[in-house]
Amino acid sequence: MLKQLSADIHNYSQVLWSILLAIVIWNIPLSALADVNQQDINSIIRTRDIALKALNTRDFSQIEPYLHPSFTITTVDNQVFHKVPEFEKYWNQQFSTTIKDIKMQLKGEPVRTFLSPEIDVSTGDAIASFYFKDGKAADMALRWTAVLQKAQDKWTIQSLHFSSNLLDNPVLNATQRWGQTMAAIAGIGGFLLGVVVMLLLRRKSRGIRNS
Repeated sequence: MLKQLSADIHNYSQVLWSILLAIVIWNIPLSALADVNQQDINSIIRTRDIALKALNTRDFSQIEPYLHPSFTITTVDNQVFHKVPEFEKYWNQQFSTTIKDIKMQLKGEPVRTFLSPEIDVSTGDAIASFYFKDGKAADMALRWTAVLQKAQDKWTIQSLHFSSNLLDNPVLNATQRWGQTMAAIAGIGGFLLGVVVMLLLRRKSRGIRNS
């Protein structure tokens, strides 16, 4: 009897603690959100817009004050950067081959979760429009996650991560087209060079016979 009573009390205690834990976890984002006012929301949106403008204009000077000292960005090709000059160099290198320009725009409203009044985790969708040097264009769907931290009354980007569907990559497709075009040009050039060499050898052979 006592053994059964002890077991029942233990089970009831586990259920009670589970309920209490669920309530605490459920109320964390709600209580954090309650401490965030509209001014903070507007500041977060402003930081986001400045970052988006920096990508679209390739001018990263304005975004630097809005980056956290331990800032990290992870690109769709799994490269990680911690300094603006390093990322700026990487970004500009994208335009050295087949890409002429890249424009990024957000799709829909992001899902925002406040872990605390000073930390915001936002996720959402975006569309990256690629314009190629051959005149073609293509869109790539992206997913992004950003962690923003309030520091000295300013919302700064602590980390930013992009991901995409690797099986639907317009840049890869364009690179393959570029490679095929260059291979075709190289093949035609090699053929023409061979024809010229053959003609020169024939002329030289005829000259030797005539002499």
